[in-house]
Amino acid sequence: MARPSGALWPLADDRTLLSAINHGEFTIHGFRNRDLRTIFFRQTTDDQQQKRRHCARIGRKPRLLRDHALITKIVGTHRCQFTSTGLRIIVVILSALRSTVAQLTPVTAQLTAVAA
Repeated sequence: MARPSGALWPLADDRTLLSAINHGEFTIHGFRNRDLRTIFFRQTTDDQQQKRRHCARIGRKPRLLRDHALITKIVGTHRCQFTSTGLRIIVVILSALRSTVAQLTPVTAQLTAVAA
């Protein structure tokens, strides 16, 4: 199945991205393309063409998160940081992905009762 342009897929392809950027040091200092490359591509290569491919492949991922307003660029640097809304959304998505339906049902019932 082809991936729609601009879509965030937390249940499939982007789950590893969200888990990767959820590291504590990235919350404090922000993250760079280089930081994500070391997470996604453990082996380093001397091939310049391969390095450019990795850089471009990783570069598309923060752009997708910026388009969804989950992260913002830190002015004057090559780093990105979470927006306040983005941090909450990422934590909620990852928590839901790690939980079972049985764990989420009581929480949903409590939230529904509070809202009513």
